[in-house]
Amino acid sequence: MLRDTLTENPLQCVECNGEVAPERLGFSERLAKEIANWRGISRSLFLLWLDSSEYAEWAAEKLLDRNGTVNVRGRELVDQLNQFVQAYYWWFKDTELDDPLMPTTCPNCGAALDPFEGRDFQKCDACSILV
Repeated sequence: MLRDTLTENPLQCVECNGEVAPERLGFSERLAKEIANWRGISRSLFLLWLDSSEYAEWAAEKLLDRNGTVNVRGRELVDQLNQFVQAYYWWFKDTELDDPLMPTTCPNCGAALDPFEGRDFQKCDACSILV
């Protein structure tokens, strides 16, 4: 899955949450650079949200915006990664809300989410998104 966990490598195994070495997947240097660029944007927004200062609400809006740069690029990267291995995009969830509800529909297409067997999150296979 493509998910920034504040480490250098935003590629994680869905089953064990361990990092997946990019060289194991065999994609191009160009794709590696695009992933690194996405990580920078995602991390910047996440850190602004995490800081809980005057930018937190703005950052959360950007992280939740299905048409926002971070999510559009992230989904495009997952489409490219799917050529090498089944990949998913980890969708941001604002856990700072008073009552953060578990979403029941895909934040991208609106279809019902399916459980991901053995995990506490849900998926949309059509969009390759995990929530």
